[in-house]
Amino acid sequence: MTTDKIDTQTMRNALSQFATGVTIVCTRDASGTPIGMTASSFNSVSMEPPLILWSVTKTAHSAQTFHDAKKFSVHVLSAEQTDLSNKFARSGQDKFAGVSYTTDENGVPQLDGALVRFDCTTWAVYEGGDHWIIVGHVDALTHETGDGLVFCNGSYATARTIQPPKDNTASDSAKDSPVEDLLIYHLSRAYRQLSDGFHDVVRENGVSVPQWRILASLQGQVSRTLEELSARTFIQEPALIEMAEAMQGKGLCQISTQDGAMVVTGTTLGHERTQTLFTLAREMEEKALADSGDQGQKKLVDLLAEVIQNT
Repeated sequence: MTTDKIDTQTMRNALSQFATGVTIVCTRDASGTPIGMTASSFNSVSMEPPLILWSVTKTAHSAQTFHDAKKFSVHVLSAEQTDLSNKFARSGQDKFAGVSYTTDENGVPQLDGALVRFDCTTWAVYEGGDHWIIVGHVDALTHETGDGLVFCNGSYATARTIQPPKDNTASDSAKDSPVEDLLIYHLSRAYRQLSDGFHDVVRENGVSVPQWRILASLQGQVSRTLEELSARTFIQEPALIEMAEAMQGKGLCQISTQDGAMVVTGTTLGHERTQTLFTLAREMEEKALADSGDQGQKKLVDLLAEVIQNT
């Protein structure tokens, strides 16, 4: 899909396709209070001298503090630290409550458990539209091994090495491999092969894959809590809130509060936007299960629902 209209949501959807690592940046304010926020806008700049950069939106509550800070630390999170990432992505709460950390001689927080920590001195701060670009000189670092936390398409993922393709003509011995008896293997492969083509169709219809998951979960103008919608769409709550608010602005959903919890409700416009996609999805499913018939498809859906229920 090509577009000449570069509005905020179009830009955000495009950038969501670019997988990034997840970091938490920390400093202290003028009173010595620890400050921290989750940031995926992190990158290397130079090896000699050792420089890194990250950017912070100017409207963030702690933006001015980071702009003025002389020292800060950047923590590259591990795949096990999604809860920590969510905690520091939220505003209006004590982010350091219950978090294991120490402070260095400058009073900068150093979180426990990160894969990498860069201890930095601010090198420069540049204007970057609605963001400040902060460049840091790396004074010291710590480095552990493990799987890094990745963010892409509104969801967390794990950075894993891609193995080189195998020669499919090699031998039939793979058919006797223990993996052929694993449900998780067949689920993963079937999902990848079926969803790749469908997701292409979704994008061609001007809807991002995360937006499709949200709209599909709200089909029929149903209402779901933020927690329930996050579980159904695989989108973490901070990103889900931002996406739902943007979609509400376009009339695709409605946000309300019930018993102190955020609730998202489908709209007529959102329903109409996904009707064609539902039809195409069913056609692709019928083609994939052409030899199984309606009963075979229903049985498979029931079995997968059981897997979801039990896990």
